Amino acid sequence: MKKRNLFIYTAILLFTWLLPVVSKAQSCDPLDARKLKDMLIGMGYTVKDLNTDIGKEKYEVSITTTGFNVPISYEISPSKNFIWLIANLGKAKDSVSTTHAALLRQNGKIQPCQFYITEKGNLMMGLAVENRGLTPAIMRRHTDKITSDVSNTASYWQ
Repeated sequence: MKKRNLFIYTAILLFTWLLPVVSKAQSCDPLDARKLKDMLIGMGYTVKDLNTDIGKEKYEVSITTTGFNVPISYEISPSKNFIWLIANLGKAKDSVSTTHAALLRQNGKIQPCQFYITEKGNLMMGLAVENRGLTPAIMRRHTDKITSDVSNTASYWQ
């Protein structure tokens, strides 16, 4: 009987000790601006501050692809629910009917990335990423996606 009690006590103690180690779940907490910047630095990027106003922080990293240096900016949405990855592709061409129609058709191929034009007339490509449970590997995958789409659609926006 003593051996059985000792076994049960040891098993409970071992289980209690190992449970936090084995069951440590990935954090699903949203990133704040500081954590986002730290993640990008930890991923090996050189991070440039584009906006340092509290609540409007925006960072930029440059990604080099075949034939392109793609500056990608990262910013947390006002709701804190999304992180936007944005590539500024320059001024939008004036020819709305032909060029922009071709860009809109590309949206179906590059989604969830999307082309859009700002109120200042800049052509952008954006990707909204849910700000929950992000790891460096997930962020790298999204960064690679938008960078690849910028390169692969250059003939439509250059």
